[in-house]
Amino acid sequence: MRLPVDIDGSRGEGGGQILRTALALALVTGRKLRMKHIRAGRAKPGLQRQHLACVAAAARLCGTVARGPGASALEVGASALELTPSGGWATDLEIDIGTAGSATLVVQTIVIPALVAAGHPVRAVITGGTHNPMAPPFEFLDRVYLPRLREMGADVTLTLERHGMMPKGGGRLVLETKPSTLRPIEIVDAGPVVARRATAIVAGLPRHVADREIAVAQKRLHVPTCAVVELAGGPHNVFMVEAERASGARELVTEHGEKGKPAERVADHAIDALADYIEDGAPVGEHLADQLLLPLAVAGGGRFRTIELTLHATTNIETIGAFLELPIRVLGAPDDLVDVVLGA
Repeated sequence: MRLPVDIDGSRGEGGGQILRTALALALVTGRKLRMKHIRAGRAKPGLQRQHLACVAAAARLCGTVARGPGASALEVGASALELTPSGGWATDLEIDIGTAGSATLVVQTIVIPALVAAGHPVRAVITGGTHNPMAPPFEFLDRVYLPRLREMGADVTLTLERHGMMPKGGGRLVLETKPSTLRPIEIVDAGPVVARRATAIVAGLPRHVADREIAVAQKRLHVPTCAVVELAGGPHNVFMVEAERASGARELVTEHGEKGKPAERVADHAIDALADYIEDGAPVGEHLADQLLLPLAVAGGGRFRTIELTLHATTNIETIGAFLELPIRVLGAPDDLVDVVLGA
C-alpha cells in the first residue's frame, strides 16, 4: 500500500497551483492526499468557488468524495482536505462553478489524470468563466498548452461552446480525452517569429473598444490576422496577442480591460509582454513553463528552455517531488536562459 502524501499549501507561492497539481498527482498515482493550509498565501485563503470546483472534478473523475478534517463536508473557506482515489473512473462529468471562476483551471486539474489513468474516454463539461483575469483563457490552452500535450502523445480536444465573461461567467468548455501514454519531449529551439495574431473581445461594451485595441496591434506588430468578438453580458474586455516561432513554439499574452483604463493602454501592455517574450528568445514562456512540469513529470522525463523560473514553477517542482521520485534540475542555457531537465 502506497503511503499518503501530506502537502502544506502555505509553501512557496501558497496559492491554488499547489492544490491543482496535488489533486492531479493523487489521481495519477492512486495515493491518498492530505492537504492543509490551502491557499494560505492569498488575501482570501482557503478554497474559493473555483477551487471547490477543481476538487469536485478530481473527486468525481476518480469516483470518490473529498472531505475536510473529520470527514466534514468541504465549503468555501476550507483550509484542509483529504482525498482518497477509489479507481472508479467516471466517463462523463459536469461541473458548474456557479460564478465566473475559471473553467480552464478545472481543465488543467483533470486533463492529465483523464488521459493517463482513467483507462477509457472521458468527456467533461465545465461551466464558468472562460476568460478570467486570474487564469489562462481558453485560447491559451487551445493554442499553446494542448498542442504540446498532443506532441507528447495525448489524444485530447477542448471546445469552447460558449464564452463566460466577468462578472457572471456562464461559459461552457467541453474536454474530451482518450487513453494516452505520454512520452518525453524536448523544447529547446525557438527560431524567428513567423506569425502573429491579435484578438479583442468585448462583452457589453462598444465595438470601438476592440477596434482601438486592434489598431494598436496593427501599428506596433503589423499583425495580418486580427479578430474582434462581440458578446452579450459583461461588461468586460479581453485583448490577446499571440506569436508563433519557426520551431512551432507559441506564446499568447492576455490583458483584461479595466474601468478607466484606455483601450490603447490595454493593448500596449499585452504587446509589451509579447515583445519581451520575443526578445528573450525562449521557446517556452513563463506560464507554459509552469504548466509543462506536470505532464513531463508524468511522462517520466523531458527538457525545455525558458526564462528564469517563477515562484509558481519552483513551487510546482516541489509539489511534484512529494509524489514522484523524479529528479528535476534547472541548468544554465545560452543567452541567460535556463533548461529545465526532468529525469536522469
